[in-house]
Amino acid sequence: MNEVYHFLIALVVILAAAKIFGEIAVRFGQSGIVGELLAGVIIGPGVLGLVSETPILTNISELGAIILLFEVGLSTDIKEFARAGGWATAVAFVGVMLPYFFGYFTFMYFGLSSTQSIFAGAVLTATSVGITARVFRDLKKLESEEAKIVLGAAVIDDVIGLAILAVVLKLVSGGTVTAGSIAQIAGTAVLFLALAIGAGLLIAPSIFKLVSKMKQENIVFVAGFAFCLLIAALSSKFGLAPIVGAFAAGLVLSSTKQGEEVKNGIKPLSAFFVPIFFVLMGTNVELGTFNPFVAGNGTILILTAVLFAVAFIGKTAAGFVVFKKGINKLLVGVSMVPRGEVGLIFAGIGLRNNVFGSNEYSALVAVIMLTTFVTPFILKYLMTKESQKKEIK
Repeated sequence: MNEVYHFLIALVVILAAAKIFGEIAVRFGQSGIVGELLAGVIIGPGVLGLVSETPILTNISELGAIILLFEVGLSTDIKEFARAGGWATAVAFVGVMLPYFFGYFTFMYFGLSSTQSIFAGAVLTATSVGITARVFRDLKKLESEEAKIVLGAAVIDDVIGLAILAVVLKLVSGGTVTAGSIAQIAGTAVLFLALAIGAGLLIAPSIFKLVSKMKQENIVFVAGFAFCLLIAALSSKFGLAPIVGAFAAGLVLSSTKQGEEVKNGIKPLSAFFVPIFFVLMGTNVELGTFNPFVAGNGTILILTAVLFAVAFIGKTAAGFVVFKKGINKLLVGVSMVPRGEVGLIFAGIGLRNNVFGSNEYSALVAVIMLTTFVTPFILKYLMTKESQKKEIK
């Protein structure tokens, strides 16, 4: 009974802190994710000590990550994804490769292990399509050529990143790092995604057409969410992260007539579970790590600064592979910078698999928060400047 009490109070504190700090972040023009992370830092063991991670909270948090990637998949038009275009593909590829190797070599330079370096590179590959899309929408630029390239690239970026995550997750669970093992794991990841999406596209429309004729309330949403959990479980069985399966499930259902109904149904669940994930990610950050007056913190502060620099440069450089006339290359590149939710999921998986200690994890979360925080300001400046130029012409 006492355990139930503490569990319920922890949920109340997490949700209240998530919404309060999320609201503050939104009012300052930031993503609610930044506020939820800060909420976790403040209520976590490093500051107020109101909440600490427990096995049941961890499971709820992981369900939040699954729901989040399911939503991302549901919000992706698979036809648009398939014809995202050569420029979007080029931006995505460069935007994954450069940050990956920059992150890897930065960690190696600072004397961290090859496993940690491989995983750090994977964390830096992510791009938050949600944050970038919001800025384009707010400034009424979603129909611009730059927006189409960026949004297509961000989706492709996530798919490549999930494949990389599958590889590094397998390696940290006891595999050996060889060209053969990497090819085998990558092949397994690609094969699973291809089979899950291919089989789903063939079977799902018929199943959900039948389900939609049933009379029970919310039956389509329940069936859709069960489908997500099934594919996530199969993904785990294949040795991949469950979020890979969740994304594939969302991608499949986005192409069905019932996809919009499932997407609307998942929103209340998302509003509950996803903030728990971000707050718990924040509770694992050691705020004392960044105290400049503690002599031993110098290295981790420098590591964080260097990681932020390479994270920013690596993504920004990807915009310059677009040689199409009239495209603002800098705007495209900077739009790819925010790491947001996917980067946090990657970092959290690294922490829970004992790849990162609290210092390395805290440095990566700080970088993710910084890229998420500064990018909207830079994007608004670049878009406003471009609009002014067009008005003068």
